[in-house]
Amino acid sequence: MPGEVTLAQQLGKDFMPVTGGSQLAYVLLEAKPTEIMAQVRMPLNFALVIDHSGSMKGAKLRNVREAVKMVIDRLEPTDYISVVIFDDSAQVIIPSMPANDKPGMKAAIDRIQDAGGTTMSLGMTHGLGELRRWNIPNAVNRMILLTDGVTYGDTDRCRQLARDAAAAGVSIYPLGIGSDWDESLLDDIGQLSGGMPAEFIKSPADAMTIFEQQIQSAVAVAVRNATLTLRLPAGVTPRKAVKVLPIIRDVDASALSDRQVVIPLGDLEKDTAQSVLVELMIDPRPAGLFRIAQAELTYDVPMVGLVNEKLREDIKVTFSSDQNQTSQVNALVMNFAEKSNAQRLVTRILDEYKRTGKATTKLAPNVTRVLDPETISAIEQINQGQQISQEQVKSIGNKTRKLTQRLDDLLP
Repeated sequence: MPGEVTLAQQLGKDFMPVTGGSQLAYVLLEAKPTEIMAQVRMPLNFALVIDHSGSMKGAKLRNVREAVKMVIDRLEPTDYISVVIFDDSAQVIIPSMPANDKPGMKAAIDRIQDAGGTTMSLGMTHGLGELRRWNIPNAVNRMILLTDGVTYGDTDRCRQLARDAAAAGVSIYPLGIGSDWDESLLDDIGQLSGGMPAEFIKSPADAMTIFEQQIQSAVAVAVRNATLTLRLPAGVTPRKAVKVLPIIRDVDASALSDRQVVIPLGDLEKDTAQSVLVELMIDPRPAGLFRIAQAELTYDVPMVGLVNEKLREDIKVTFSSDQNQTSQVNALVMNFAEKSNAQRLVTRILDEYKRTGKATTKLAPNVTRVLDPETISAIEQINQGQQISQEQVKSIGNKTRKLTQRLDDLLP
């Protein structure tokens, strides 16, 4: 049935000059559910896996308890929820069940106290077990994993559990609270499971907002298993692909081959676009209109029984000798390209700093205009051999992957 999703495309330049050499073309592709999907509400199968180690004492645990109770309040009776707590052991305090005893569930949350060390894999193992307990048709299976510290001796196990989650159709959405958690590990867990990189909860008071975003995201899922494929003719080669909305993430190079690019998008949420920016190298062409790619989006809508639906869009560019035409650029596409380059550069600097305590890579002048003053100042400090706090490292990384959510710098 057509009309559940739109697939739109824009080029960095609709007109490219006739030259004797290869040229770089930017293609921006956007997939988004349409308004007819607004009433779709899939059942949720949620596992909240919460660190309650000794370092969570006080405001952190208090605010997280309130945030978990808010999630419980937002669930429908058709939704399932489980809650697992972990320190250096793990305990299921709410086994997976329909969300129809909210007072009893919230009372169990109120009894959570801080204790012990941090062994995250134990919590993840129990959380996966609860998510697999029932076969819930068409459910959105998600684990919300929260920690404030570094797990000890089980990082490889955590990554393997993330792969196991992906194989079981479970996405993990990690949350790091405070400044002492391992962002590389949590980012890996999110991405290996098909979820999202870690979200930074800077202050305990922000926990409610972040948890609310998590429940809104899950409720908004309307389309499943979306995959974007870009098929390329001879003379067109993919150079790079990056997801630019809702956050900036480089697509793994394994997704690119000589004649196609295959990018899993996963869940599509109502009122939220997923956009991908692809860089293509195009061999010389004479003047005229040429198809440089065909985009295909496949997707499922389980609630109405649709499987492997397809949308296709031809991507064409005109080669021209008219300088007035070839000088025109699409500001949105080029802004996304600029921001993805800025995010990549900042990430490289932060990774170097985390490894060595310093960084020789510097910000290029053409990316500083899309960065905020705090980020620029912190990077300058690193380049001057000064130290910045772990909170700044996490804050900068979190902000720069969300650069494309802010388009005010396109205004004159």
